[in-house]
Formats: sequence, C-alpha cells, structure tokens
Amino acid sequence: MSRVNDIKNMKRKQRVITPSQVLAETVGEGEEEEKRNNVDLKQETNETRKEEKKVERKRVSFDLRTDLHKELKMQALLQEKNIYILIEEALEKYLSEKK
Repeated sequence: MSRVNDIKNMKRKQRVITPSQVLAETVGEGEEEEKRNNVDLKQETNETRKEEKKVERKRVSFDLRTDLHKELKMQALLQEKNIYILIEEALEKYLSEKK
C-alpha cells in the first residue's frame, strides 16, 4: 500500500498527475510533455464530468470486505476512474448477464 500512498502524496504536491504517469516515468523527466499531457487530461476529465452529471444517482451504504475494498481502490487508481464508476460497471455487467 506504500505505492498508493506515494501516488497520493505526489498528487497532493502537483496539480494534476495520474497514477499511470507515476508508474510509467520518474518524476522530473519530460516536464514539457507532462504539461501538455496535463492539459489534455484536464479537458478529458471535464468532458467526463459533464457526461456524469447527466446521470441521476442514489447514495447507498453497504459493508464490503476490506480486501475487496483495497483491490477496488487500486483498480480505481490504475484505471483513473472513481470507485463508484467501477462498481456501476460491474453491476451493469452482472445484471446484463442475468437476463
């Protein structure tokens, strides 16, 4: 889990840095390219958020095994998605298979 904490700390220090950027390259290299990637990422993030705002959601609460929660958090970081989006995708896939 120290890798997750490293990613979180780097994210706090910089305005925009993705976990895949952290895993792919060392910090400090390619600063110009990183700036260009950050601008592209901000635009993609804004577009994604606009799309998500259109969806009506209901807040739910449930208990989850800690090992599943840790794995879910890691996948969310690696895929650069929110946890609730991963859960929604998994539920949609499960429900579509049950029909």
